[in-house]
Amino acid sequence: MSNLLTGDVLAVLNSGSGAPLFLTVGNLFRSDDGVGPYLASRLVVLPVRIVNAGHTPENIIDEVVGHKPSRIIILDAADFGGRPGEVRVIPEEAIPETTLTTHRVPMNVISRLIKDDTGAKVVFLGIQPKTVSLGEGLTPEVQAAADEIIETIKSSLRGLPR
Repeated sequence: MSNLLTGDVLAVLNSGSGAPLFLTVGNLFRSDDGVGPYLASRLVVLPVRIVNAGHTPENIIDEVVGHKPSRIIILDAADFGGRPGEVRVIPEEAIPETTLTTHRVPMNVISRLIKDDTGAKVVFLGIQPKTVSLGEGLTPEVQAAADEIIETIKSSLRGLPR
């Protein structure tokens, strides 16, 4: 592991009571914006709850609410001015009213709607893209960060009762 994840990101992935629901967001045809669906495709084989919203997170609110989660971790590309592949915890109140990525509805609106309907704690993990131009596949920096997120989630599952 290359230790790309900071202590606060590791704390979000490794802590909390009850298994979180992972909500991934992104567009596979916009390079690094596809990091959410990339994560979903690899997490689906693990014993975790995951909802892949693709590039229209507003369409999956009912599905997420139906899971009745107590904790939700949103994984999405976010342009916060960091280094490509950098992962940050972005508190709900710090998510701007405008979109950080290529989807139409701002994530703070999605987060608020889900939180209001479930009472769940919602945490947003943003992954700094290098590019969101048209094209398939992640840049090496973003893929490395995504792979480290996956390994961290796998590690947090070891030793848990099945």
